[in-house]
Amino acid sequence: MIPQFQENLFIGSPCTSKSLQFASSGVLISASGNRIIQFNLETNTINQIQQARFNIKNFEVSQHITTVDDQGNIVHNGTHIAGKGKPIKLLKHSPDGKMIAITRQSKVIIYDNEMVKIKVMSNKHMVTGMNWSPDSRFLLTWGEDNSIIMNAVFSLRKYVDSMLQAHKFKIVTSFFLDSIHVVSLDCMGKVCLWKWVDDYITENYQKYQKSQKAKNQHRLGIEDEIQEYSNEELQFMTEFEKNAHLGRFILEKRINIKDLNLLKNFATIKSANYHPNNLFIIGCQNGTMSVCRFDITQETFITQLQSFQITQTSIDSVAINQNGNWIAFGMRQTGQLIVWEWRSQSYILNQQALSYEITCATISPDLTSMAVGTLGGVVRIYDYSSKFCIAKFDDQHTTKVTQIKYCPNKNGVLVSASLDGTVRAYDTIRLKCFRVMKPEVPNQLYSLDIEPSGDLICTGGYDPYEIYVFSLQTGQLVEVIAGHEGPVISLKFINTTDSILLLSGSWDKTIRVHDLNARGSKSGSGGDLMLHSSEITAIAVRDKVASVATMKGEIVIWDIKDSQIIFTMDVSKDIQGGRITGEMVSAQKNQNTKFFNCLEYSKDGQYLLGGGNSKYMCLYDMKFRILIRKIVISNNMSLDGMKLKINFSTIDRENQQIEESDNDFKKDNLPGAKTFDVSKRSSKRVPVSVLQIEFSSSNRQFIVAHSEGISVFGPQQRKVEIFDPLMMDTSISVEEIQKAINQDNLSEALVLALKLNQKQITLQIFDSIPLDRIQLIVASIHEQLIIRLVEILILSFQQTRNVEKNLFWSKRILIEFSYLVKGPQQSIKFKAILQELLKQIKQDFIKIEIPLRKCINLLELMIIKLVNDE
Repeated sequence: MIPQFQENLFIGSPCTSKSLQFASSGVLISASGNRIIQFNLETNTINQIQQARFNIKNFEVSQHITTVDDQGNIVHNGTHIAGKGKPIKLLKHSPDGKMIAITRQSKVIIYDNEMVKIKVMSNKHMVTGMNWSPDSRFLLTWGEDNSIIMNAVFSLRKYVDSMLQAHKFKIVTSFFLDSIHVVSLDCMGKVCLWKWVDDYITENYQKYQKSQKAKNQHRLGIEDEIQEYSNEELQFMTEFEKNAHLGRFILEKRINIKDLNLLKNFATIKSANYHPNNLFIIGCQNGTMSVCRFDITQETFITQLQSFQITQTSIDSVAINQNGNWIAFGMRQTGQLIVWEWRSQSYILNQQALSYEITCATISPDLTSMAVGTLGGVVRIYDYSSKFCIAKFDDQHTTKVTQIKYCPNKNGVLVSASLDGTVRAYDTIRLKCFRVMKPEVPNQLYSLDIEPSGDLICTGGYDPYEIYVFSLQTGQLVEVIAGHEGPVISLKFINTTDSILLLSGSWDKTIRVHDLNARGSKSGSGGDLMLHSSEITAIAVRDKVASVATMKGEIVIWDIKDSQIIFTMDVSKDIQGGRITGEMVSAQKNQNTKFFNCLEYSKDGQYLLGGGNSKYMCLYDMKFRILIRKIVISNNMSLDGMKLKINFSTIDRENQQIEESDNDFKKDNLPGAKTFDVSKRSSKRVPVSVLQIEFSSSNRQFIVAHSEGISVFGPQQRKVEIFDPLMMDTSISVEEIQKAINQDNLSEALVLALKLNQKQITLQIFDSIPLDRIQLIVASIHEQLIIRLVEILILSFQQTRNVEKNLFWSKRILIEFSYLVKGPQQSIKFKAILQELLKQIKQDFIKIEIPLRKCINLLELMIIKLVNDE
């Protein structure tokens, strides 16, 4: 089952692009790295709907989803257009959903839905923004010269593109307020109201129109004067298009938001959006937002409805849902996403990215929540089913969280270790930190493990090289274990019935076994020593067998009881990663990408999973000690180390485009620093790596902390039908069931019988299924039919004596539908029917037990009698 696992869940930064859009009143679309994420605000769920090869810079959603990545590639409805080295800044769908406009440097290119080029419009300067007219016939564009041009989408022989000039600073947005009014806003708060008139044509403007028409004629090769529109042309033109050449836009009014105090704390305006319900939303660099309304009859034609500082960072994107009640704000710098209901002044959603790089992650034993530790010392708890952050402890640790684990046999207890020298225990039910433990000598704590009973917590130090044992109940330091000569980077408890064994690994090339209940041999003073040829990087333990990963690229398997090596595997070629930008050596010679940073056994001990500084996770079958699968953790080519070989003729251009896509908050790291802020997507490429792996208690999922976020891998999720209450149609009948039986298609026959819900017919088919076909048939049963199948199984226990076959049915049902018993998708009805099944099995075994006991007693008497006779 584990070799077929796939990624079922991903949690990263909620917002990493400048685009943010509502697909419907309750569905918000955002970009997270190279993924398009859908936030359903009505059901509180998150789903991934599309994935690209590079980080997504812009996207648009209408009838189809169109994306532009940071390399300038466009993907629209399965059609791919390469960037060809020319960066694409903007992307806009027309309101009618029939056209797409993109900007490429100083050009605006319009495509239809089949990505066939319709028109190319050239400007003198780089285009920085655009907006469609409500009827999709005109396009407003503005650029670095701070002027606005109204372009006709379809060629109008008598029309000359109108230019609007009144701004001195960068234009943020411009849009049609109605059919004859246009509004423009610049970054310093100047708002201009433009009006279309046909009675204000000066001589200079007529000369300008005449010269522009002459240029258009020369460009088109037309020598005659432009004639009037024909009747056929007029049929396809709007009223405004017919009279567009007869008028012009003039500046009617202008105001300054800063002077009128329409923003509580004015700062540079970064984003704005207009809604047809006459709402105008403004977002500033300091996190201040303002909700305004237009009234063009007044001299001050903007009225403030609401204004306050909603966040501490720059608001890069604004979106409004269809009914105008919810406003979404996206902050790329921190990856934060806020949905605000402005009428009731309440939060609908407030999700912040893992602002600093993830360092560790764990999943709760009951599969209801996940915990994440970050570089900034923040511990976050996420709900498994909704994927939303439900709690945050940001005032506890002061620096990097190195390890985090849920405490076994302690409901809702979470333990974390940090480089600030403390171990903290959290109550995730009451959402508070109830225990702080630290050694007597200040030490950076690098590793952590919890004793199976949940009473003892062990953590390893960076310098001095000691292991500290704490009591969770009292919070006191119980014991200090010395012996290692290097940082203790891994700790693992070993399950035993008679003692508490702790396995520790260090950079001094040794692992040691410590018996916490004894002194002397295997004592807390040092323990048995197992020497390796290289530094230890990770340890995994299962049933007194330890797998140790070394920096040499080996996995050494030890028998802990006898302290002997069982087997050694060379995994350097299995985990080998790609080439890092700036590295002087090739990927084949780079030793930093050829060893595992983390190892984990599956709960049954059959598989071993490892990850390192690579995009691969390697899965090994420990029975045959072979590699059976390489799992790709990310397909994002914007990460560093994704390619085995780098084309140096294109890598500089790729890095430059990534840098240009984030030039608003470009920030270089300190010299020698190799830690990157993933949510900021800085100009330095983030290297791909796997940081931690952990299997769930049910062995049906494992969680992975990696460079982009956290992922949960599990069995392929069953497809749930949207609407099929009775699962009945004209094809379901006794005749169709008999036809399937005659064709020996027992799987289809059973499904049809379950849908028909005739128990006697279903029981006959159920009993006729051979033992070797049960596994495949159970896998084909729909989730909505499983309760009926269990009812038939109970009926078979009552009316037949096929005990072995019925027990095999029970086993396969529990394996295939275990997620309905425990986890976020658990079903109360399924649990109840399983209780009835268990009760029936117990009754059957009682019936069998009494005759068996009589037979055993009779045999014992006969044996005794024979012995006495002899």
